[in-house]
Parts: sequence; C-alpha cells; structure tokens
Amino acid sequence: MARTARPLALMILAAPWLPACSSSKNPAPPVPVAGSDASALDGRWEGEYSSEATGRSGSIVFELESGDRVAHGDVYMKPKEGATSSLPGASQPIPQILNINFVSASGGIVTGTMDPYRDPQCDCEVQTTFVGRVAGDTIEGTFTTTPSGSAPITTGRWKIARKKT
Repeated sequence: MARTARPLALMILAAPWLPACSSSKNPAPPVPVAGSDASALDGRWEGEYSSEATGRSGSIVFELESGDRVAHGDVYMKPKEGATSSLPGASQPIPQILNINFVSASGGIVTGTMDPYRDPQCDCEVQTTFVGRVAGDTIEGTFTTTPSGSAPITTGRWKIARKKT
C-alpha cells in the first residue's frame, strides 16, 4: 500500500502535533490486523495522543485498505517543550517516528501494541499498549507505557477519526 503523506499533527507523546511527511519510498512498516471486526478499521485514520504524566503528545496515522489484513501506521512523538536530552552533545531530545506493531478489533474494541522504543525521559526502552472503542468514524481510548527499568509506568489518551475520501 503506497502512502504519499502523513500529517505532522501536534507532536504529542513528547510534545505538540505537527505535520510529518512520508513517501511511498519509505512507507510505515506493515501492521498485522486481526479480530472479527478488522473491516471496521478500513480507511485512513488520523488523530493525536497526549499524556498528562509525561507532558508529551503527537500525531497518529493508521491506514487499512478494504479486505486487507495488513495496515500501515505510525505515531509521531516530539519531546515536550523544554525537555533536555540524555544523548551526549544534544541539547534537546529528537522527535521520533514510532511504529505500530499489531492491531486487533473485536466487539467494537481496538487493542494493539507499539514497537518497543527508547523513551527520551527515562533513557530506557519502553513498551506501549493501547485500547480504544470504535464509535462510527472515531476511535478513542487510552494507552499505557511500561519501561524496562525502574521508571514509572505512564498513561495517556488517544483519538483518531476516519478521513472521508
């Protein structure tokens, strides 16, 4: 599935949303889609997420062609305003594109996982899971980010809407 652009909404999960671009030469990795309601996810979905706990936010893009069981999707994460980097020589954390790893839709509920990634605040690997409720052309829910070390587990909210074609 070729994608030509993804929005750079407010960069959340680590800051506000801004538009981001992707080309068909560099599409998001495939995302397996499972569950009895997978067809309810057909189309292009765009939205955002945020976490009061971390002060971060970002944009979400998810796209599933009708009849497919493989989608493409990612999350744009920008560090929160005023954050400092744990990387040597970097004054501020670098925005990241996070990959959606797996999605399942059954009984009006969507669940999934993100690929593990390095969290800029704890400088540790984290795993994020999400759950949401489908309501027509909107999916809204929560996410939980669990660090590999002793950093605290954090939570947040997300919402996406199907784009009309």
